[in-house]
Amino acid sequence: MNSELSKNKIEHATPAFIFLSVLYGALLIISNITVVKLVKVGPFLLTAAFFTYPLVYVLSDIMTEIYGYRLSIKAIWANFAAQALMSIVFAFTLSLNGTDPDIQNAMATLFSTTWRIVLGSLTAYFIGDWLNSYILSRMKVAQKGKNFFLRAMASSLPAHFIDTALFNLIAFGGVWTSGDILRNTLSESSLASVYEFLVFPLTFIVVRYWKKLEKIDVIDEGIKYSLF
Repeated sequence: MNSELSKNKIEHATPAFIFLSVLYGALLIISNITVVKLVKVGPFLLTAAFFTYPLVYVLSDIMTEIYGYRLSIKAIWANFAAQALMSIVFAFTLSLNGTDPDIQNAMATLFSTTWRIVLGSLTAYFIGDWLNSYILSRMKVAQKGKNFFLRAMASSLPAHFIDTALFNLIAFGGVWTSGDILRNTLSESSLASVYEFLVFPLTFIVVRYWKKLEKIDVIDEGIKYSLF
């Protein structure tokens, strides 16, 4: 690790961190809207959100790797609140009597969802992304800042699995069979991890550039891993 980079813990977001966290939030909201569209890629039936949601974890890796766990958990909470607010506003908007039935029907198709899907999405996102940041931060301390590739992959694998499993169990438990839930969880979480593996060269370039830009490379030694 470059000795010119500061390893000090930082408590306040920099403008560059705010940019990353806004991009992270935008990808999360986009993914929650595009999830309604199914697409077939070879033998796989995926939601359109598959192409953007793994990038949420990529950005989470980048933020935790550079700025540390404590700023990342703030971004996770902020975007959890934004996702919850979006769900409330969409529900309120759909409850209004529209003057154009075509627009009302189109919005109902795009934005309407059940409370189980909303709860599943919120729970899965928060726990999955928290776990991803927690593992990456812990491993960075143990590795003394070396081997970013190893901790990026090692944190993503369980996080994607937990994320997908929680969503499927909460949203579709009792509707899908246990076999369907297991198959979907294994296939989607595995594909998401492969996605992150394939984009890692770009992730590495961004992290290296961003550390030099910010002159920051936090190692979370001695911190308390609080959720707040």
